[in-house]
Parts: sequence; structure tokens; C-alpha cells
Amino acid sequence: MKKITAITLALGAGVCISLVAQADEIQFTTLPKTVQTTVIRETGIANPAYVTRVVRNENGIYVVTVREKSGNQVIYVNPEGALVRGPGTATTTTTTTTTVQQPATTTTVQQPVQTVQPAEGTVVTYDQVQQNLPRYQLLEKKGKKEVYYDRQTGQKVIVKREDK
Repeated sequence: MKKITAITLALGAGVCISLVAQADEIQFTTLPKTVQTTVIRETGIANPAYVTRVVRNENGIYVVTVREKSGNQVIYVNPEGALVRGPGTATTTTTTTTTVQQPATTTTVQQPVQTVQPAEGTVVTYDQVQQNLPRYQLLEKKGKKEVYYDRQTGQKVIVKREDK
């Protein structure tokens, strides 16, 4: 009976040692900066002293335990610094992306009087074209003459620069 107990204890100790060897604790200050930043941002800790345990699991995910007033909080962060779902949790991370399209960079030189005359006889100045760049697309530029496409009316607009 003593042999069975001794074998069982030895087997149990071997399993515990192998589990501990797989999940070694890590110092918070040795984590990648992206991971540290995420932990501090998500938990609101003032300094690394509030981190009680850091373990990197077999998938490369950092399991960070942080001491709070209400108890311990455990968060899961990948090496890139993104929050991931931990076992048995339902954490959702939402990312909102806003795309802003800017007009192509152009160098504008102030010229004296510039007039645009569409087919209907409406007069549009060069300044008006420059103030509403999304509406006008430059098609051709030859000397003092520029041809624009008016996206609103669907017509070509000619700008002739006149020197004073």
C-alpha cells in the first residue's frame, strides 16, 4: 500500500512540475512595450507594482493578473498588444476606422484675374475652382489655359489666366 501511495505522489508531483515548467512567470517590465501599454490602458493601474502575475501560455498569449480594490482582474494580451479572449470569457474588442480622402497635393500660385467660362455662359473664377477642388478635376493645362471637368454639371470648364 505504501508503494502505491509513493508512486501516486511521485506521479502527481511529476505532472505538477511539468505544468509549472510550461507556464513560467514573467516580470511585467520585461514584456514588450505594446503589451505593457495595453495592460496599463485597460486596467488603469498607476504602476507595475499592481501586476501580481504574468504568464505566457502555450499559444504565446500573455495572461496578466492585476490587483484591484475589488479583487484581481485577469486580461489576455497577444504579443502585438491586442486584447484577446481568455478561456471562458466574452471580451469583444471593437475597432473603428475612419478614412479621410484628401485631394492630391498641388502647388497654387496666386495669379491676377482668372476667369472660367462654361458653355452656358456662367463665369467661374480660378479662385472658385481652387476653393471647391472636389467639384473640379483638372484635365489639361497649356500655358495660360486650363481645362477642368465640372463634376456637378458634367461639363468642361475653361480657365484663362489674364495678366494685369
